Amino acid sequence: MRTTSKSPERSLGSATDSKPAQDVAALSAELDSQVGRFNLPARREIRRLVRSSSRLADLATVFPGAIYAIASRRGPAANRLQAISLVEQGAPLKAVAKSLDLPLWLKRLPPEAFQGPLGRLPAGEVFTRRVANRIPRTMAETACWLDTMTFATESCHDDFALWLAEQHLYTEPSEPERLFAVLAAYAWFSGSPATRAHQLIVVPWRAEIGFDTAVCAAKSWLNRLRLVMQLDQGVITDPWLEGGTAMGLDFVALIDQREILEESQSMQNCADQYAERLSRDKCRLFSVRRSGTRIATLEIGPHPRETGVLTITQLKARHNMPVPGDVWQAAHAWLSCQTGLKRIPPMMAPDRPLKVETWEALMAPYRQKTNGAHWLPENATLSAFGQLDNDLADLARRAGVSSWLFT
Repeated sequence: MRTTSKSPERSLGSATDSKPAQDVAALSAELDSQVGRFNLPARREIRRLVRSSSRLADLATVFPGAIYAIASRRGPAANRLQAISLVEQGAPLKAVAKSLDLPLWLKRLPPEAFQGPLGRLPAGEVFTRRVANRIPRTMAETACWLDTMTFATESCHDDFALWLAEQHLYTEPSEPERLFAVLAAYAWFSGSPATRAHQLIVVPWRAEIGFDTAVCAAKSWLNRLRLVMQLDQGVITDPWLEGGTAMGLDFVALIDQREILEESQSMQNCADQYAERLSRDKCRLFSVRRSGTRIATLEIGPHPRETGVLTITQLKARHNMPVPGDVWQAAHAWLSCQTGLKRIPPMMAPDRPLKVETWEALMAPYRQKTNGAHWLPENATLSAFGQLDNDLADLARRAGVSSWLFT
């Protein structure tokens, strides 16, 4: 009867092939090349470890992440001592990784990947099985890539980390906590339908979504968050022009977040992206309706050539399609009846701060699940929100995402 046996799991040699410490020391010149690839603060301790044992010297070659975790004092001291003991006994790498609370896929990364503290890393079965083909081929990209995997796990989940793993975004140095902060929150809320912030998402994140689509959807979500925080009822009281009726069409001012969100959903347009322009008095929006049915959205803004005069800057039907000629005629007829077409632009934008209580309530579920989500601002100030905007725009630039949302 023929029998088959599995090949033994890779380990750091057998119990009889360990070299004495002095032999390892003799190899220090050869090992220096490998040790020199690690982050400078860790080199001295790694050099001491590899000189102390041939097994630890082997570990620096076959599992750089493990020797780095020991040298950087990651985790409890007892775990590190246990890992060293397992290495000396020639235990399988899987056992060494488990003692250090490291995923086994980490052994695929070169020394250049380890530039700072090792946080919690994705260790799910699916991630472990599929990550091998997503590790950057260029060693210079691995540090940024690994930092991103750590942040993605902390800020969202393994599926999000695996999705980010295959993106080509790691040629430039970056701070993942800034670059991916909005994207991670958007992805997390996409899977939390019971939250109010989820209800503001138009296109939810999923593992199959294209990166450009996800970045634009995250930007749209961020703008909608700003809308509900900044344009509560009563914040804007001056619609500039009077609502009214012309040629059988009604013109209704849209000046608070509830009205604007309803208009955007009904008309499938980008009215919900106008929070900043509305709050800074750059424009006003009106809903055009026939017998109560919405048929178009109209934007009023400064005339491009006549300073201090208001005009129609946009008039679009559902899905931003062109409107028929009779709607244009009605809009101009309505405009011609207005007495407030002259409006001098303000020297300074009005002070319309974001509502802190709304921000706290929106982000509370996310903070509870992510240990406070310190990468998001505690206080919803305009400057903090502007920084989130800038970081998301930087991500779009790196990824080559082109959209009017980032203009």
